[in-house]
Amino acid sequence: MKILLLNQSWFSQEFRGAGHEVITAGLSPDLDVPIARPGLHIDSVITSLPNGFRPDRIVWLDNSAPPMFGGLEECDTPIVFYSVDTHHHFELHSYIAQIFDHILVAQRDYLPLFEASGTPTSWFPLWAPRFVEPATEKKFGATFVGNRNPRLNPDRVRFFEELEKIIPIHLAVGDYWKIFPFAEVIVNQTVKSDLNFRVFEAMMCGSVLLTEASGNGLTDLFRDNEHLVLYEKGNTVDAAEKINALLANKGRAREIAHAGREQILAHHTPQNRADELLRILSTLSKRPVARCRYFAAMVNFSAVSSMLERADLGSSSHTLVNALRSAEQALQAKEIPEDIESSHLVICANRYDRIVKSSAGQNLINAFSEAFPTNSLLALAKIRGFLNFGDVTEATRLAKLFSKDPTEVTFAASERAVSALLDSTIGPLNP
Repeated sequence: MKILLLNQSWFSQEFRGAGHEVITAGLSPDLDVPIARPGLHIDSVITSLPNGFRPDRIVWLDNSAPPMFGGLEECDTPIVFYSVDTHHHFELHSYIAQIFDHILVAQRDYLPLFEASGTPTSWFPLWAPRFVEPATEKKFGATFVGNRNPRLNPDRVRFFEELEKIIPIHLAVGDYWKIFPFAEVIVNQTVKSDLNFRVFEAMMCGSVLLTEASGNGLTDLFRDNEHLVLYEKGNTVDAAEKINALLANKGRAREIAHAGREQILAHHTPQNRADELLRILSTLSKRPVARCRYFAAMVNFSAVSSMLERADLGSSSHTLVNALRSAEQALQAKEIPEDIESSHLVICANRYDRIVKSSAGQNLINAFSEAFPTNSLLALAKIRGFLNFGDVTEATRLAKLFSKDPTEVTFAASERAVSALLDSTIGPLNP
């Protein structure tokens, strides 16, 4: 097969080793084909590939951001989407799932949320991305390597501040493989009870893993006191007691560490996951056209634009253009906007008009309102638009058609409805 990996280079070596042609592409400069800006159409991305490479399969590999390229909903090539940070982005990921041909989900507990998309979905746990030899000489009793930014994860900061008061623990950031092999005990703390990379990385390094008792498939893959040791989430006393017990019986701790590493080597390497993904890709075919594929593209670009606005207003504006273009396609295709679609349409249209000093977004809202006259949010957004452009006469006419309430009441309702959406960070689906 000819496989295009978007966003990450995961499994590229394994795929090539199996005889497949692989190109990695995306916004990262480390990929085979770096893409200059977000928002390009997938056809443009494919055209930019070297030697006329035309993929048979495309795999979008999550990097905790919305998909950055357009046209995925129209692409003739089968596409797999791998949702890694599902616990952060499940609303967006489960909504846009409808435009893909197979979904892989790293966090097992979220699988039911993808059922409504109708897209075949598989649990695809993370893995140990790097082979590491364990060290026989240990420098640390217990360690944690990871981000301790109080803005991003205040619970983690509090947990380790309290744990440090009870027992000595080495806290660090950086390359885990330079620290983990030299610790007797590696402590893991999650953001949202996710089955994170640290679980697999720690066990690969041949030290005993002490991690939270959590869901998302942890105990389906590993057994407590055989492959790892569990503590109660957030309970520093429980964690400290178990660290002390393991350090007091290092022979037992190393038995667990060895069993955990053997489990990783047997079932959770990049080759294991690559083999499973190749099996899926080998039988993958295009699904029927999704009911709201253009709206899905619009909602995704709405999320992309909001994420980019502070850092890169130009790219944010460009993706807003893509969002409105997708909305126009949805209107032409007679896709019916429900609450999510209507909300994001209002957000995109108003943000576009604000940024580029335009009325094109409002005109699109008006066209949708005329096509779907029973949609209350679009009707209110249309009324507000006429008020903002100074056409009180038309706003009054529409208000009387919308409600028997006094026009001032309807005007106030239109302002509240739209302002509430525009004041939100990103909208109903927060990536």
